[in-house]
Amino acid sequence: MRHPSGRFARAAALLVGSCAVFATLAAAPASASTPVTPLSPDAQPSIIGGSTAQNPGYITRFNGHANGYTFFCTSTLIGARWVLTAKHCMYDDNGRRLTDIDLYVGSNNASGGVHVKASTTYVYSGGDLALIKLNANGGSTFARLADSSSDAQEGDSARVYGWGATQSTDEGSHQSAVLKQASVRISDTNDSDYFGGPAITADTLDGAVAGGDSGGPMIDGGVQVGVCSTSDRSSTTTYGSVAAGRSWIRQVSGI
Repeated sequence: MRHPSGRFARAAALLVGSCAVFATLAAAPASASTPVTPLSPDAQPSIIGGSTAQNPGYITRFNGHANGYTFFCTSTLIGARWVLTAKHCMYDDNGRRLTDIDLYVGSNNASGGVHVKASTTYVYSGGDLALIKLNANGGSTFARLADSSSDAQEGDSARVYGWGATQSTDEGSHQSAVLKQASVRISDTNDSDYFGGPAITADTLDGAVAGGDSGGPMIDGGVQVGVCSTSDRSSTTTYGSVAAGRSWIRQVSGI
C-alpha cells in the first residue's frame, strides 16, 4: 500500500457540510476540506458500508500534495490524457490551486494502477467540476459521459464509487485500501452542488459517500451522470451534473 506523502493525509468529501479531501461532504464537497487529521502511514482513502468494487478500468485515485499534506479524491479517466473530478478537490485548505497531483488509474487497489501526474488543471465556472490533463497516457478504457439531462431521471437506480472514508468520524484514519461502491436512488435532478451549479441528489441505499469519495462518479445505465460534490455521510449525497457541464468538458478537452 502506498504511504501518504508528507506528514498528514486528507480525504476530500464535503458533508452536509461537505464531501471533500479530508473535508466535509453533503452540503459541502466530498473531497479535501475536513479538519486536518494525522493518518497512520498505511491509511488510504472508502464508502461507508457499501461493498468492494471491481474497477471498470477508468476510475482513478487522486492524491494532491501541498504544505506537507496529501489530499485524497476520486476521479475518472475520460480520455487517454484527461481526467474528470470535482472542482473542490483542486484546492488546498488555504484556497490555493494544487499543482502537484499524482493519479493512479484502473486498479481497485488504492496503491495500484497506472501512475501519471497532472500537467495542467482546469476548473468549471458553472459548478463543482474540474478537468486534469495528464503528463502521459493513463489508459484506454474511458468513462462514458452523459450528454443529456435525461440520462439521469428521478427514481433511477445508480451506483457510486470511491476510496473515501469507511466511517463518518475520524475519517482520515479510516480510509479504504480498495475501491468501494454503493447503490443510490436518484431523488432530484434539479438540485445544486457545492458551488451552486446544477446537480443530481440521490438517497444512499447500502452505503454513504464520505471523505475521499469527492470527484468520484455516479453511474446510471453505464453512463457517468454525476461527479461527487457533497454528502451528509448518512442518507443523501449530491453530484455535480455531467450533462450540464458537457459543453465545457468538450471545449476544454475535445472529448
